[in-house]
Amino acid sequence: MNKVCAGLLIGCCSTSVFAASGSWSDSGQGVTLQNRGVMHSAPALNPSSGSPVMQTPSATIESVSWNYRLFGPQPAGLQVRLCNTNNRCAQLDAASGSTRAFYGQSAQAPFRLVFYVEGKGRLNPPLRIVSQQVMVNYR
Repeated sequence: MNKVCAGLLIGCCSTSVFAASGSWSDSGQGVTLQNRGVMHSAPALNPSSGSPVMQTPSATIESVSWNYRLFGPQPAGLQVRLCNTNNRCAQLDAASGSTRAFYGQSAQAPFRLVFYVEGKGRLNPPLRIVSQQVMVNYR
């Protein structure tokens, strides 16, 4: 009897211990900002349709890493946010890094980088974001 109970206990608990985990990443071109005081969203970064995460609707985010590259110097007042389609955003403090701000959210959701430069008037030269990338780790 004790062996049966132990087997059931292991069987019940092992799904959380051995839950499938993985990651997906996407990259793309960025955007060009011409003016201060205008928010500009880069194209969405998505898991590919054949990605294993798309076959696992219950997959949730553990962490998200990002990277973006600027052409030229960073203008004063640049603010960058990483947002998912669940209307959750995280303020980014560097051009690359990692965050757990999306922990527990759906791992199938696309992400966007949103760029903003404080102030008014034209940016001279315009701010070019030449590339962007996210990597989503999920369970």
